[in-house]
Amino acid sequence: MHRILLVVGLMTSLTLSASNEVKVNMTADAATVFLNGAQVFHSKTVSLPAGASEVIIEGISGTLVDNSIQAGGNGKFTILDVQFRFFYPEPAQTGELPVAVQKKIKDVEDSILNTAFNYKALLARRESLNLQKQMLTNYELLKNGGKNDSLELLRQSIEYYNISLDKILIELIGLERTELTIQKEQQRLQQRLVDLNNYYQQQYPQQDNTPVPQIVLTVEAPQATSAFIEINYLTYSAGWFATYDIKATDIGQPVRLTYKANVWQNSGIEWDNIQLTCSTGNPLIGNDPPQLTTWYLNYYEYVYQTYSNAGAAAEMQTDEVALNKSYLEDLDKATTSAAITTQQANITQMEFSIKTKYSIPSNGRSRSISIKEEMLKADYNYLVIPKLDPSAFLLARITGWEEQGYLPGNANIYFGNTLIGKSHINTLTMSDTLSISLGRDNGIQVSRKVLKDKSSDKFIGANRRVERVHEIEVRNNKPLGVEIIIMDQIPVSQQGEIKVEVGDLSKGELNEYTGIITWRDKIRSKGSSKFQFSFIVTYPKDKVVTL
Repeated sequence: MHRILLVVGLMTSLTLSASNEVKVNMTADAATVFLNGAQVFHSKTVSLPAGASEVIIEGISGTLVDNSIQAGGNGKFTILDVQFRFFYPEPAQTGELPVAVQKKIKDVEDSILNTAFNYKALLARRESLNLQKQMLTNYELLKNGGKNDSLELLRQSIEYYNISLDKILIELIGLERTELTIQKEQQRLQQRLVDLNNYYQQQYPQQDNTPVPQIVLTVEAPQATSAFIEINYLTYSAGWFATYDIKATDIGQPVRLTYKANVWQNSGIEWDNIQLTCSTGNPLIGNDPPQLTTWYLNYYEYVYQTYSNAGAAAEMQTDEVALNKSYLEDLDKATTSAAITTQQANITQMEFSIKTKYSIPSNGRSRSISIKEEMLKADYNYLVIPKLDPSAFLLARITGWEEQGYLPGNANIYFGNTLIGKSHINTLTMSDTLSISLGRDNGIQVSRKVLKDKSSDKFIGANRRVERVHEIEVRNNKPLGVEIIIMDQIPVSQQGEIKVEVGDLSKGELNEYTGIITWRDKIRSKGSSKFQFSFIVTYPKDKVVTL
């Protein structure tokens, strides 16, 4: 009687335990994406029974940091405990296919086994025939090796040899044909087996034994109730990096700068139509302030030690960002993601809340999202360095960007509706003026030459005296006047015996340390300007100096 009561009590306990488990699948609602990592948010309304129960939450990332899980919600219930675990499904049982299906597969496997034995028997017979052939070929009588053999015996031996060898050769040829047939049958049966397995795996899929990540909430409710449960956690399988689109429409016009966040994630779950926030914070950095320790002074002892540098600093690789083909068309649209992004500056980080929902697949590929657009003042001029390149480069010098908290990143440069090229913006070391090259302008013609009638090369005593006079001419063929900067250089001596004298610089500014000369000028439409500079180099005539 006691045993019956014990069994009944155990069954009641198991039934109660099973009824107090609530399994729910939660998709991601929102994510705050950091430069390295993301905080993912889930929520759902759940029906809770009275008393203590376990809420088993699935649909979460398997790469989450378990001690970062936070749980809360609204309703008359109390969360007692939060745990993270992997649930391992029961292994799939064998023999789940129908009997008829198993019979077809077994028949094919048996046929493959039979053909294998047939092929083995064929090889054995061929080996036996080859041995008989060898024995006949090496028969001594046929080689005329016997001294007392009669002619009649020799004739009989030749007849036997011909008959036997013919039979052996004919059978060997038949075995080759049979071998080819067996090999074709083996290939057919193997392909048949593969096709059957593939087909029936589709018709009768096997159970997925992949571990399922779960968050288990132990909750208690005074009575059955409907509860709104929220959870969030941190995963490092996500992040974002900054890129830019810089578009200049014409000389004298402001520059449109589009700030983009390239969001990626590989957390194992899909972010389907979720709310995104891009943050410049870093969850890897601790929140505790640093502490100073005692600074001890002592005598310094130098110890000489030889060592080999086994490695070099790794170069930072920046993934090439795919160009958004629809960017030029989007510039004329009224609404973009940048137009509905809210920027919020915290004490230690910058956050961009994007009101439009986005889907980020869990494949590690980044998706470009415009988070900010603004028009920036720009001054335009041309830069010419004719010693290195006889082209005039149009430069846009952008101001007013340094207070926006931008991150370093690659930039696509546009002029008009043309992609000029790519550049890199280093906001950590850049000054308050951002200089962007908009490419070469063929409307500006540049020439540089040595004026031979004013240059000379002489020997004076023990020295050689070389004088060079250069002339740079810049012609403006554009319909508007332009501002232009020309740069060239004179040599700088590093030896006391080599003397450099600076001649006429045509009002150019000389940097004595670098030898670089800079001219700034305004050239009217269809006009031109000439700039001359000269220098004299004196050095011992028995030395060689490259000029």
